[in-house]
Amino acid sequence: MFDTQTLKIVRRAEFPQGSKPWMLRVSPSGKEVWVQTASGTNNVLDSRTLEFKDTRTLGRSPVTNAWSPDGRYSLVTHADDTWVAVMDARSYKLVKRIDVGQGGANIAFRPDGRYSYVAVSGANSVAVIDMAELELIKHLQAGSQPMGLIILPQD
Repeated sequence: MFDTQTLKIVRRAEFPQGSKPWMLRVSPSGKEVWVQTASGTNNVLDSRTLEFKDTRTLGRSPVTNAWSPDGRYSLVTHADDTWVAVMDARSYKLVKRIDVGQGGANIAFRPDGRYSYVAVSGANSVAVIDMAELELIKHLQAGSQPMGLIILPQD
């Protein structure tokens, strides 16, 4: 963590050697930072102190996470697994694994939260997940190895 005025580091989170933390996201409340590591963990840190609140091994190479608009779930994708982890955003527990194909990358949600969309690089598609049922409902064909996606508001 660094001070944006002085540009000096004011706090560090110490991860186990070799864990290679690579992605992080601040929760919608601003109170937590979720960090995925190459060693297969999802870590939840207090955003003010950077103290670890929870660490869970999820699978091989978790990539990133995103929260459902209602704040109930956080989805975590994995580069080397074929599923998305649906996590309870409050207890940090795994709720369900949803098979989407190899190489899950970035995640977006429809503004009303009905569907989530996961870029799946190994399937050259975007997986559409029904968030009420927590089920994959469709793959939308995309370009070669999609990694990112955005949801634009409708006019």
